[in-house]
Amino acid sequence: MEIIEFIKMHGLGNDFVIIDRRSKNIEISKKLINTLSDRKSGAGCDQLITIDASTTNDHDVSIQIYNPNGDRAEACGNGTRCIAKLLFDENNKEEIKIKSDAGILLAKKIDYKNISVNLGKLSHNWKDIPTTIKVDTLNVPIKIDGFSSGIAVNIGNPHIIFFGANIENVDLSSIGPIIENDKLFKNKINIGIVKIINENKIKMRVWERGVGITLACGSGACAAVYAGTLKKLLKNNVEVKLDRGSLFISIVNNEAIMVGPAEISFQGKIEIE
Repeated sequence: MEIIEFIKMHGLGNDFVIIDRRSKNIEISKKLINTLSDRKSGAGCDQLITIDASTTNDHDVSIQIYNPNGDRAEACGNGTRCIAKLLFDENNKEEIKIKSDAGILLAKKIDYKNISVNLGKLSHNWKDIPTTIKVDTLNVPIKIDGFSSGIAVNIGNPHIIFFGANIENVDLSSIGPIIENDKLFKNKINIGIVKIINENKIKMRVWERGVGITLACGSGACAAVYAGTLKKLLKNNVEVKLDRGSLFISIVNNEAIMVGPAEISFQGKIEIE
């Protein structure tokens, strides 16, 4: 029997179980991920994230991100902000470099609750999504009734964005898994449906790959704004309204910078056989 300590955190309801492995080696098995992610018998989360000690001088810590089904996720904007908050709370730094599968991400402390994260270079090249065949990523031939054709982008992880008016009426639980697993997407894909309020404000709902419907998605918010700028529908600074609040996204030099809150829910322990 092993007792594992964890921290439960969230960014606008997008929630995470975080395991700090900097001082203790803990094996992250599929059983552990499934147990902790379960909302009935575990802590419950959209993703499990580990913190590991840095291996080189170009970053402060490294992270690994796991979906509840055990799959790895390359990037997670809200999760990265949560990790950054923990690190800012334990030291006096104003900036933190966090290494993920998507690269090294720069986080800055705005105030006690709000964190800025630069999620890095953006792309809509079909090879970067990646898609299984060459496709016009600004007009992906996948349709949702009443919405634009999909816009596929990569922001460390793959997203497809649809713009339309009635996002509340879309049965995302039905179409989400179909689009996520479409044969066009080599590594599956995240889905965002977006209503444009004005050129500086949008509202969105998200289906996360390997997770399902989530209350918020930081990389998805960045993907939506990037897609909107590519289609000349949005400016470079946009408020993204989600179920529990807003994220503020800036597209600067083809990079996405996100500002939003990160909060600790509770700390706990779990026994694993």
